[in-house]
Amino acid sequence: MDEARLKSILEGFRERKILVVGDFYLDAYWIVDKTKSTLSLETPWHTNPVIEQRYSPGAAGTVTNNLASLEVGEIYTLGVIGEDGFGSSMLECLAANGCITDFMITAADRVTPTYLKPIHRGYEGVETEGPRFDIENQSRMPSQVEHKLLRALRECVMEVEGIIVGDQMPHNNWGVVTDRVRAEICQLAVEFPDKLFFVDSRTRIGQYHYVTIKPNRFEAKRAVDPDWTGGEVDIEEAKRCGQILTEQTEKPLFVTVGQEGILVFHDGRIEHVQGVSLDADTDPVGAGDSVSAAVATTLCGGSGYFEAAQVGNLVASITVTKIGTTGTASHTEVIDRFGEISF
Repeated sequence: MDEARLKSILEGFRERKILVVGDFYLDAYWIVDKTKSTLSLETPWHTNPVIEQRYSPGAAGTVTNNLASLEVGEIYTLGVIGEDGFGSSMLECLAANGCITDFMITAADRVTPTYLKPIHRGYEGVETEGPRFDIENQSRMPSQVEHKLLRALRECVMEVEGIIVGDQMPHNNWGVVTDRVRAEICQLAVEFPDKLFFVDSRTRIGQYHYVTIKPNRFEAKRAVDPDWTGGEVDIEEAKRCGQILTEQTEKPLFVTVGQEGILVFHDGRIEHVQGVSLDADTDPVGAGDSVSAAVATTLCGGSGYFEAAQVGNLVASITVTKIGTTGTASHTEVIDRFGEISF
């Protein structure tokens, strides 16, 4: 791939239509100015004065952030939020990113999953992130909401070229991608072989069939060997696990291997697309979501699997250098990074 080819791929992103379905979490950053804290009159505790609030879509929403930064033409979202203030903030953030939120489902008996992150600020602007507060649903997805999801999923699939699934909730059937929704995704992949179904799942990646999956090396290992409790997975073991999974899905497969890049399984072959070497400090938070956005969109534009992995590596090499935030990458940043390296 040369620079002209990369620019052509990126320009094609503006014509793509992508659906992101799954667990949308709201990342809420509350800036607490401890210099303004006072002792409560009613309790023996000092107050936590919140002087600033920042909100951003997380989990499946992080994929949409990356798609927006990569200038994807139409970004559809399908998830479930509560009838609460965080749900309103979620819709506002998605709309600000240019997402089409018509298919988002609001349910009175669900909360909007939220990661509340207090940032404690002291004298001279010193800041420290405190323990996170997690607001999550504590029960199974209600059947009536599940029915709405299934109907909306089938309807929205007709509008797009690619579907990215973000299966985030660790508890089975508590999140958006329930057993029934997962089965429907796999069925739709069979019914619409011309559309890309691209799945990322922390704990259930081994339960998908007939779709393209993108586990990291540890997720692939746990999917193949559920009782595994080790600490490291080398490249050869990642290849073994990926080969088993691609035989199961009957589709090409991507296994991310951190700074070492991406393993691509397709047409009976395994190709190792080397990662981008970086000298800067890195933060891997959100790197997988940026890879999903880049690889899926590149594939929807007609590129091959090796080329899609190259773009995925380029995008991830930018997002991981944005410390303290879930980073994204612009076209200019991707082209500039390409100019610094050679494939």
